[in-house]
Amino acid sequence: MKTEFEYASNWQNTRRKTLKLMPRCTCNPLHKASIVHHLKYKRSLLRRLFGCFLLHNPFQASVSGYEILGWDIVPVCSSCHENSYGRSLNHKSVHYTKVWKQKGGLNNHNTFFFTWKMRFLFWIWISLLMPLRCCHQLMKSLKKEKKAR
Repeated sequence: MKTEFEYASNWQNTRRKTLKLMPRCTCNPLHKASIVHHLKYKRSLLRRLFGCFLLHNPFQASVSGYEILGWDIVPVCSSCHENSYGRSLNHKSVHYTKVWKQKGGLNNHNTFFFTWKMRFLFWIWISLLMPLRCCHQLMKSLKKEKKAR
């Protein structure tokens, strides 16, 4: 089924920020992330109402361009995002038929439990990888400083 919507104009910026924040795959952090996956395209009524506080149009149910990293979208590698017309028979894919509901257009989404699993994994990996990346950057800057002396 063909997608009947367009991504928001700032999608490339959102995608870039997501991959910068979490450069590893949410499903398997040993893989480098290359794709940002929408867990659910359509914003819920609650998200639309809360969006009013941020001056977002509450009547626009589409992919808004105001996705929340780790809630609406997560980074994955190409093998974990494997799909053919939105479906996959690979049980490791986020588009596997048992975890991806293909209902057409904005109604496509991952199942409830899979969505929460992905959100949980995203925040676990962020909380583990961010301190490691900070330490790595600190060590790099100390080496540079030491070489400059």
